[in-house]
Amino acid sequence: MGLLTVATFDLMTDAHIALGRLRAEGIEAWLADEHLVQTDWLYSIAVGGIKLQVRPEDAARARVVLDTDYSAEMED
Repeated sequence: MGLLTVATFDLMTDAHIALGRLRAEGIEAWLADEHLVQTDWLYSIAVGGIKLQVRPEDAARARVVLDTDYSAEMED
């Protein structure tokens, strides 16, 4: 079973925020090359960044979750 990359990140913090959003919606997700990129930022260019991956059947829903802006729902 292969995984699909639904987003890529240069920073581990951004990757973990996106990972948390997917998991909060019940979508299993994993980060690939996370530790390699943290070792040296130049590796990010070589490997294509930190990859947020999901199962193929969850890819469309994951992209919708990642594209949704929830900021309007927050209180001032």
